[in-house]
Amino acid sequence: MRRKSLVLLALGAMAGLCGCEAQTLDPFLYKRTRVDHYDFKAEGKSAADTVEPERIEPLEIKESDAITLGAVYVHANQSPPLGYVVYFHGQCCNLNEHIDRAKMLSNVGYDVLAFDYRGWGTSTDVEPDEPGILEDSKAALAYFVQRTGVPRERLTYYGRSFGCAVATQLAVSESPAVLVLESAFASIEDFKTDSTRLDFPASYVSDSEWDNVARIEHVPSAVLLFHGTAVDFVRPEFSEKIYAHAHDPKKLVLVEGADHDTIPALMGDEWGKTLREWIREHTPPVE
Repeated sequence: MRRKSLVLLALGAMAGLCGCEAQTLDPFLYKRTRVDHYDFKAEGKSAADTVEPERIEPLEIKESDAITLGAVYVHANQSPPLGYVVYFHGQCCNLNEHIDRAKMLSNVGYDVLAFDYRGWGTSTDVEPDEPGILEDSKAALAYFVQRTGVPRERLTYYGRSFGCAVATQLAVSESPAVLVLESAFASIEDFKTDSTRLDFPASYVSDSEWDNVARIEHVPSAVLLFHGTAVDFVRPEFSEKIYAHAHDPKKLVLVEGADHDTIPALMGDEWGKTLREWIREHTPPVE
């Protein structure tokens, strides 16, 4: 995967430098697929991501007259839930492929809202970009707050991979109690430099910046980062850089031997325990 990205970035850079039409990184970032409807499966690959069917509630979020978002509400395995989580998924596919992590979060006690960004899944098929995805996030947040009656200041945002960038972007202006980032990248600039070792503007290969390092400095939330040590593309150094720029309280958990997808599986019960303890410690009590 890292080699593929290196070739893509290098081709984009050379095309831009020679005045040709550059091949951008954006199709790689926004690797979306469309569906007419979701097929959310209650049964997962293990007990950790298996829930009762009635706990999965498909829904639509009306963002504006022009934009509607496909979404799912996964109810916690207990009532009342321990808390409330907005889940921001990775670059690939659509919610069909990402509901497993939402189900895992529900099985450790949280009500979870997950949604597809514009252009993904059943969401309105318009071209995604950084400002547009921010509007999607704001719409999902507004829906969640109105539905649950829980103020934003008591919510948790959980981003995974590309979703870390989306969650961090929202957290700058709409800060939650806790921001959790799993397998985060630092920025498009860092991706470009790390993959190619070439000195050229990142704008040659992407119209987006997704600068998590710069943004995390403006996030007052308590930050918890998970990253696997066996990832050779979205490497743990990215999370270490974000951690260095984040405000206290903050915590970085490096999971030995985990790759981009296997952090909860390798951590086992410790993943949920770490999450619950951090959220409980840093979420304001109900007044």
